[in-house]
Amino acid sequence: MFSWSQSSVKNGFTYNYPSEMLKSALSFSWNYPRSTLVALLLISVGFGLGIKKLETRNSFAGELPSNDPVQVHIDQINQVFGERSVVLIGIEAEDVYTEEVSEKVIAISEALKEVPFVMADEIISLSTVQNVSNREWGLEIGGFFEEFPTDEEAWKQLKVDVHDNAMILNRLVSKDGQLMVIAASLEDGFDGGVVYEAVENIISGYQSTETIHSTGAPMLVEDVQRGISGDSRKFIPIAIVIIFIGFYICFRRISGVLLPVSMVIMSIVWTMGAMGYLGLPVTVVSNALPVIMVAVASSYGIHFMNTYFQLAAQYTESKALVIATVTKVGVPILLTGVTSALGSASLLIFKITSLKEFGVIGAIGFLLATFICLTLLSALCSLIQVPKSKPKQDNMVLNLLNYLTEFSQKYKSRVTWGYVLILPIFLFFSSKINIGDDYMKFFPPSHKGRIAAETFNEKLHGVRVMDLVVATDLADGIKGEQFFEELTAFKSWLENEEQVGSTYSYVDVVRHLQKTMNPTEDASISQAEIAQYLMLHEMSATPGEVFALRTEDASQAKMQVFLKSSDPEEHKKLYEKIQSAQSKFFSEGEVSLLFGGDVMQRISLGSYIVKGKIQNIILALLIVFVVCLLIFRSFRKAILTILPIAVSLIMVFGVMGMIGIRLGISTSLLTAMIVGIGIDFSIHYLHSYFNYLKEYKTNQALYQTSQVTGRAIAYDAISNIVGFSVLSFSGFLPVQHFGWLLAFSMLLIFLNTMLLFPAVLLEKSKSHADQENEHPKAFEPLLN
Repeated sequence: MFSWSQSSVKNGFTYNYPSEMLKSALSFSWNYPRSTLVALLLISVGFGLGIKKLETRNSFAGELPSNDPVQVHIDQINQVFGERSVVLIGIEAEDVYTEEVSEKVIAISEALKEVPFVMADEIISLSTVQNVSNREWGLEIGGFFEEFPTDEEAWKQLKVDVHDNAMILNRLVSKDGQLMVIAASLEDGFDGGVVYEAVENIISGYQSTETIHSTGAPMLVEDVQRGISGDSRKFIPIAIVIIFIGFYICFRRISGVLLPVSMVIMSIVWTMGAMGYLGLPVTVVSNALPVIMVAVASSYGIHFMNTYFQLAAQYTESKALVIATVTKVGVPILLTGVTSALGSASLLIFKITSLKEFGVIGAIGFLLATFICLTLLSALCSLIQVPKSKPKQDNMVLNLLNYLTEFSQKYKSRVTWGYVLILPIFLFFSSKINIGDDYMKFFPPSHKGRIAAETFNEKLHGVRVMDLVVATDLADGIKGEQFFEELTAFKSWLENEEQVGSTYSYVDVVRHLQKTMNPTEDASISQAEIAQYLMLHEMSATPGEVFALRTEDASQAKMQVFLKSSDPEEHKKLYEKIQSAQSKFFSEGEVSLLFGGDVMQRISLGSYIVKGKIQNIILALLIVFVVCLLIFRSFRKAILTILPIAVSLIMVFGVMGMIGIRLGISTSLLTAMIVGIGIDFSIHYLHSYFNYLKEYKTNQALYQTSQVTGRAIAYDAISNIVGFSVLSFSGFLPVQHFGWLLAFSMLLIFLNTMLLFPAVLLEKSKSHADQENEHPKAFEPLLN
C-alpha cells in the first residue's frame, strides 16, 4: 500500500511512488507533444463519428425492471389489450355543434389515418363511432354524422343524442358543448417524435377561429422532451461561454481560457462519441451530460492551469514546468477522476434504466476527461512559452478566502455548532421532498401543452388515465349478474374519489344500451341482457373499440380511470386505496385486479427513485470513503474527505424539500454531481494542506492552502455558479431547476469545503492566543 505522501529511498534518491508512476506514464506527452496532439485529434475524429450513431429515446417504456410487479401487470395488460397509447385532439369553440367544427372533426379524423403508427380502425370521434338511439319509429343505429345536420332541428337532435349517450358525453364532447375530441390509438413501439410532428402539422392546417389542442401521454412526454432539449440548446451554450469568460477573469491570460476550453470540448466529444458506439441513447437524463461534463472537466482543467501558472515563475523551460505541474497536481487530478467515476458508477444501484445508463457513461466520461486533462494540457503547455509575468492576484477572491479561513478558525466552536444545529433542519425538510415528475408543472402557464391538458381536465374528466383490468376465472365471467353489479358498485365508488374525474368500461356500454332499448326498465339486469347488449355493441362498433374494453372470451374487463390530477403522489395514494378496497367489492379469489398505463409506470418509478436514491447516496459516500482510506491510510482523513460532500448533499436535498422541487429522474443526478465536484474540492484541499503541513505550522498551512488551492476551487465554483445560473432564465421548469440546483450545489460545496476544513483541522491543543501569534492579521500568501 502507498499514499501520495509515502516516499522511499532507492539508488540514492528519494521519489514518490504514485507521482513517479504517473510521470512515467505521461512522459510521452511532454517529450513528444506534437505526436501526442496528432494522436488525440485522430482519436477525437473517431469519437466524433460515434456521435452520429446517437439515438434518442423519448419513451419511458423499459425504464422499470422486467420483474417489477407493476411492470408485470402492464405487460400482461398490453399482451391482451395492446399498449394503447392515445393521442387526443380537441377543438374548442363557444359552440362545437356547428357545421365548421363538425367538418373539421371529420377531416381531422380522416387525416389521422395517414399518420405513422396511428391505428386507422381505432380513431374515435363523432365521425367514426356508431350511435344506438331510440326514435319514435324504433331503434336506430348509425353514425352521428351519417346524415350531416342541415337545419336547427337536426343540430338539436345531435346534441340530445350526445347528452343521452354515456359513452360520448364528457369523453368525446364536453357537457358544456365547447370541446369536441378526436382520440387516436397508437401502435406498440411508436416513435413519439414522428407522431408529434405529424399531429402538429394536421392541427396547423385546420387552425382558424377555433382553438385546436393536442394532448395525451405521447404528446405530453414529447412536449417535455422538446422543451428540455430546446431550452438546453439555447441556454447551455450561453452558460458554457460565460464559464469560459470566467476562466479569463480568473487567469487573465488567453492560454488560461483556450487550453482548458479545448480540453473540455474534447472531453464532451469523446464522451458523447462513446455513448454512440456503446448504443446508449440520449434520454431526458443523459441530455444533461454535456453540462455535467463541462462542470467536471473544467474543474480538472482549472486545477491543472492554476498550478501551472503558480509554478511558472520558478522555471524557464516549458518541459520542466509541465513536469513540475504534473508532479504537484497530477496525482490529485487522477484520484479525483477515478473517485468521481466510481461515484457516477454508484448510479448503477438504481433499477431505472436511464439512470443506470447514465451511471455507465458518466463514469466513462469522467475517466476520459481525466486522461485528456493530463495528456492534452501537458502536451499543449510543453509547446507554449513559459508565462513570464507573475499570476495576477484577484484581491477580492483572496480576501474572501482569507476571511472564510480566519472566521472558521477564530470561531471554530460556533462554526461547528452552527452545522450541528442546522443540519437536522435540512434533514427534516429532505424527508418532505415530493417524489416523481409532475409533467403539468414542468410547463410554464402559457405553454400550449399545459393549456391543452388543463382544458381537457376542466372541460372533460381528466387527461391522465389509469388502466384497471378486472379478470375473472371463467369465460363469459364478466357477463354474470353478480360480477356486473360488483363492477358497477366499484365504478361508483371510484368516481366519488377526489382525484377521479370519471371511469369508462363495458358497464357504460351496457347501461347506455339498456337505457336506449328499455327506457322504462329499472336498473336491474340479467345475464342474458348483458350478453345481448354486448353482442349489439360488437355489431355496431369497430373491433378496436369493442375489444379495448373486454377480451373476446369476456373473461376480462378493462376500465379506464380518468384522473383530474397530474401529481404522481396523488396517483400513488389512489392506487393504494384501490388495492385496499378491492376485497370490499369483489368476491375474494374469484377476480384479480391488474393495473396498467403510463400513470402506473410513474408510480413505480417514484418508488424506485426513493429507494435507489438512498442506496445511491450511501454507496457513493462509501466508495469515496474507501478510496480515500486507501489513499490516506487514515480513517480520520477519509472521514474528512467526505465531510463537506455529505453536508452539501443534506443541504441540497433539504432546500429541495423546503421550496418544493420534486425528486424525479433528472434531479436524481444531483448525487453524482455533488460527489463528482465535492471530491475534487476535498482531495485538492487536503492534498495541499498535508503537503504544506510539512513546511508550516497548522494555521499557516491552512492559510497557504486556502490562498493557493482554495483560489483554484473558488475560480471553479464562481465560473460554474455564474454559468449555470443562466439556465434559471429558461421558461421550462426542469431546465430552471437543473440550472440553479447546479449553481447552488457549487456554492454549497465551495462554502462547506472552505469553512469545515479549517475548523476541523485546527489543532485542538492550540489556545486562541497561540493561534493569533502564529499568523499575522495581514497574512501575505506565499504564492511563489
